[in-house]
Amino acid sequence: MKRSILILVAALPLLSTLAGAADIRLKVKNATLGSERKGDTRKSQRQLKIEIDNRDREDYEGVTLEWVVIARDIRNRKLSIASRGSKQIDIPADDEMEVSSSPYSFSKKEGEVREIRENRFRPDRPQFDVEPDSGTRYAGYIIILTKDEEVIAEAATSGMKKRMAPLLSKGKKK
Repeated sequence: MKRSILILVAALPLLSTLAGAADIRLKVKNATLGSERKGDTRKSQRQLKIEIDNRDREDYEGVTLEWVVIARDIRNRKLSIASRGSKQIDIPADDEMEVSSSPYSFSKKEGEVREIRENRFRPDRPQFDVEPDSGTRYAGYIIILTKDEEVIAEAATSGMKKRMAPLLSKGKKK
């Protein structure tokens, strides 16, 4: 009996903090706006479509939506920031809404395969010089909703927050 009362008393502060948490769910889509090809270079323009589902009975006004789009270099696989931005939005209670990020683009140059000379090991087959593809491709995103400097919801491609932490902290200091 004493043990159950002790557990109940210890759990009351935890329940009050959970009751104050926002129930906002984010769903993110990477929509293609278009692509164009010039020679062996292809450039595609994209935009994040962010669906915000507020399941709270409370309106959130003056919320800051921040997004970071992450690109990966095709050759060396290093991550970089392709686009970054923020918007002020109002989120109505018990409602869904869709917000779009600013457009961002990726470019890819296709590699070349050239026959360079006769293969000295197999004279019946030619030898080739291969230049690999270069450019960037989409790797992921990080979305954060904040109100009064407090994070109320966030979403990210799995593992990106941890991998991008050094780049994100550099960007905020500037």
